[in-house]
Amino acid sequence: MSDGRSGRRQRRKEERPGEILEAAFEEFALNGFAATRLDDVAARAGITKGTIYVYFPSKEELFIATFKEMVRPMMEHIRALTAAPEGSALEILRTHFRFVYDRMVADRRGRELLRMLMAEAGRFPGLADRWHDEVIGPAIETMRAVVRYGVARGEFRPTVAEVFPHLLFSPVLTASTWCSLFGDAHPLDLAGYYEAHLEMLARALCAEA
Repeated sequence: MSDGRSGRRQRRKEERPGEILEAAFEEFALNGFAATRLDDVAARAGITKGTIYVYFPSKEELFIATFKEMVRPMMEHIRALTAAPEGSALEILRTHFRFVYDRMVADRRGRELLRMLMAEAGRFPGLADRWHDEVIGPAIETMRAVVRYGVARGEFRPTVAEVFPHLLFSPVLTASTWCSLFGDAHPLDLAGYYEAHLEMLARALCAEA
């Protein structure tokens, strides 16, 4: 019997960081970074504030960890696609952006993530720097690697996308902003928009037949 209780306690301990991050996301989304209180995060997670400090030494660390956890599936996805790329570079981009649209545009939580980042970056430049160094920078470099892979195999022609892979991602930010601002009042045809985005990439990147 004691082994069973011990096992349950161990599982709860392993699950607790994820539960804290879930509660933190909701509080940060509701109140912003400055107004969010760790007491409220703890209450939402059903724990004491001291328990948060066991896993996250400060509110800033909790904020960064929350963002990193939210984008972790996308980072893992693109790293898996580019670890040992095979086949069409354009198909790699298509697969990646399908995943990104599902997570960052169609999903409310993804849109909230971008909204929080833009709202807090100017007021807390240290957070923005951490976000760039730990998330955005690696994502940009991975996208650049896909473009260079396409150029190397003769599928893509050399373009400024090797220098500014940010351009490949900018339609996602536009779609996310549109959906956040206008919602159901002026809905965006996301399926059509996604296909138009990929068509634009193909025309911009692909070598002449």
